[in-house]
Amino acid sequence: MLTVAKYGASVGILAVLIYKYRDQFVQFVDTPIGYHWLALALLTMLLAFLASYIRWQQLSVAIGLELETSAAIQLGFIGSFFNIVTIGVVGGDSLRAFYAARHSPGRIPEAILSVFIDRVIGLIVMCGFAATAFWINGVPGEETIEKQAIAFGCNFAGVASMCGCVALLVMLFVPGLKYWKVMRWAVALPKIGDLLERVMDAAALYGQRKIVIVKAILLSVITNTMFSITIYLVGLSITQSPPTLNDHFVIAPISMVANSLPLPGGIGGMEAALAYLYSCFGRDGGLLVALGYRLCILSVSLIGWVVWLMSSNRLKSANPHAMPEQ
Repeated sequence: MLTVAKYGASVGILAVLIYKYRDQFVQFVDTPIGYHWLALALLTMLLAFLASYIRWQQLSVAIGLELETSAAIQLGFIGSFFNIVTIGVVGGDSLRAFYAARHSPGRIPEAILSVFIDRVIGLIVMCGFAATAFWINGVPGEETIEKQAIAFGCNFAGVASMCGCVALLVMLFVPGLKYWKVMRWAVALPKIGDLLERVMDAAALYGQRKIVIVKAILLSVITNTMFSITIYLVGLSITQSPPTLNDHFVIAPISMVANSLPLPGGIGGMEAALAYLYSCFGRDGGLLVALGYRLCILSVSLIGWVVWLMSSNRLKSANPHAMPEQ
């Protein structure tokens, strides 16, 4: 029932937005598309994806996983494709952890931790981007319920980012964390105790390789910067007069935080935020830009489908008599 409610919420939000901004679709039909800007948007989206995959590879190798950059990029694309197929993030993350564990037999906790830390660092930087942009520049326009919701979301994102930074600092500078009384109690728990101990041992390795965390944060900054530029380029291709690039460093991070709402793939949250923020900056076409951005994600993620098919074909060629897995 919860899943049905989430999908219903996403569909409902999109339906309301399409009805509210229906005039934009009429204008879109008569507006020429800047395909050169759209091509550049695909390129910056690709760069954002690559930076995130390299970030995961660096975090994986730091805790002893055998994961080459080329393999991380391939698995990253496949994971992104399954994110689209499953309309969410759990499917792609689970797949990355599974194949990372297969590359390094016996290192399942480390594989899970690498994906988890990668996701956490990405969220910390994204939330920090949105909160910093809001605190420095704010959002223009009259005080409305939507603006109050954005203010609450950005403030919450800022607090979450700071809490995440504190957790990272504890992980990096408190190597004896597992010897704390509460941690010793957790490690003694049946079934999950051994797993928790291995996770904490793997986390302690990051404390010995602090530079890897710094690199991961910098790669996350690059990823978020590329996403902001991508939304701006999509705006140039569709609306021809979007807010400035500087404005998009406020618009895009806030929209990306809305995209992380517990909706299927964030669908509906980002569209609502982008449409509203464009109107705050005196521009139309925010909903169309959000849909164009979704199209860019889909287009780049299709690379994962090709990689997946090629990998499957190689496995079949290597063992043509193998029975399919049940």
